[in-house]
Amino acid sequence: MTRRLQDIIGKLYKSPADGTRQVFALSRADAEKLPQLPAVALISITAPERPQANIGSFAHVLRLSFADVDFLNPNLSARAQEKLIHAFTKDQAQAVRTFVEGLPHEITSVVVHCEGGYSRSCAIAVALHRLYGFRAELRHLSQANSSIIHVMMGDGHGQHECKRARR
Repeated sequence: MTRRLQDIIGKLYKSPADGTRQVFALSRADAEKLPQLPAVALISITAPERPQANIGSFAHVLRLSFADVDFLNPNLSARAQEKLIHAFTKDQAQAVRTFVEGLPHEITSVVVHCEGGYSRSCAIAVALHRLYGFRAELRHLSQANSSIIHVMMGDGHGQHECKRARR
């Protein structure tokens, strides 16, 4: 188990003292090693060509499947253009918001995973931080897919009114 995963698991066992929810981004491999904690919700993102992750039986899970493509980049490669059909959508953004807004107060942490744990999952984590004030370790989210953040924010500027999701 990596030191980073050990650190995150330690934080999942501790709720933030101020009641703010926390969000973490992980790789699929690390997410599949998480303990089934009742205060943790999971957003599981897989690539369209991959099977669902083996994440156990968390009580609160949202499963999504979309390609890792920065679709707002005007200089997309031919390979990236082929993935556009499977890009993140407004409906998926709404599904994330609905899922998070419907979580019971007992949920203190949300873990988001994708295949590698650095682009799609980080984008969702950044958006949850911006939209709802979730505590996030932004230094670990620096490779977030900006197109996904743009769609999650819903206004294109990242200046969305902050709705606090508290325990």
